Amino acid sequence: MRKKRTRRKSLGQRGPDPSNSTEQFLAAFMATMDTLRPAIETILMETYPPGRRGRPPGYPPFAMLKAIIYRTQTQSLRGLCRELTSNERLLRLTGLPKVPPHQTFSNHVNRLGEDRLRRISELVVQGLRQYWPEFGKVLAIDGTVVKANAMNNLGIRSTSDPDARWGYKEHVKKGEPKWEFGYRFTIATDAEHEIPVTGITTPANKNESPLYPGLLKRGNIMGLPIDVVVTDALYDSKENIAITIAYRARPIIPLNTRSSKTAKLTGTRRGDVILPIRRNSEEWKRYLRMRNASERVNRSLKEDVGLGTLKVRRLTRVACFFWICMIAKQFFALSALRLGKPELVRYAAVWCH
Repeated sequence: MRKKRTRRKSLGQRGPDPSNSTEQFLAAFMATMDTLRPAIETILMETYPPGRRGRPPGYPPFAMLKAIIYRTQTQSLRGLCRELTSNERLLRLTGLPKVPPHQTFSNHVNRLGEDRLRRISELVVQGLRQYWPEFGKVLAIDGTVVKANAMNNLGIRSTSDPDARWGYKEHVKKGEPKWEFGYRFTIATDAEHEIPVTGITTPANKNESPLYPGLLKRGNIMGLPIDVVVTDALYDSKENIAITIAYRARPIIPLNTRSSKTAKLTGTRRGDVILPIRRNSEEWKRYLRMRNASERVNRSLKEDVGLGTLKVRRLTRVACFFWICMIAKQFFALSALRLGKPELVRYAAVWCH
């Protein structure tokens, strides 16, 4: 018997009833994006510099971005076009004069590129800091793997997506590792508010630990008041601990006993004397429990804002889609704060269903 396919409901799916709470939040969500419009448009217009040859943009770049962010509430760009066609109020809120073809949306994302989308995400982070000055004080870092929109028909590679790779995903109940063919997203999350801050996209076979210094550097450049960094044992290394302390932060990184005989026997390491928070102390355990925040955020990114609905191929395009999902999640939180509902900032599903 075939299973009935279910479609994730979107913000505008219930129809254009302004009294509906979902519709009210949709308007607030778009209005929140408008508050950052001058700064965002400065970044968007870099793709259309003065003196550039060729046709001017056929659609307002900022309106295109608003619609693309809304794509996280649909299954694909084609689904976005269908929803814009059937929901006139949504089309009006985005500011588009008419519904563009799905390929126009795709071309716009490719033109923006990963770097510009990351900078837009950083603008939203600064907006969150206006409400939470301590945002980023406790960071939880973890990775998640998403299946590629391709088949591995060349053993470990694919002809349609040469950048995707097999990578470790998780352990099942029997203790056997589970593998996935796709991409890995290593994400730094504010552990207290459970909002993603920044991240890095790689093929699924890449190790997360070497990416740790780059995530801390980004947080430092953004001016985050990083005080504690929580990870799992995968990130355990003398280099990562030393780098964290160099940034005047306190590392909470469990021991990876596979790399040390001393750690296997004693549960400690000789270099633990430099740790600002004593290993296995009550304070250590309290922060270590906050590591679960990163897992909840990663799951929310995949289930609530569409990261699991990966439809693009190649690393550069996958990275762009990752930042679109990050921006959507961050704008959800910022919209809830502007509405005076801080208790709902982490629950994007409240507005999606």
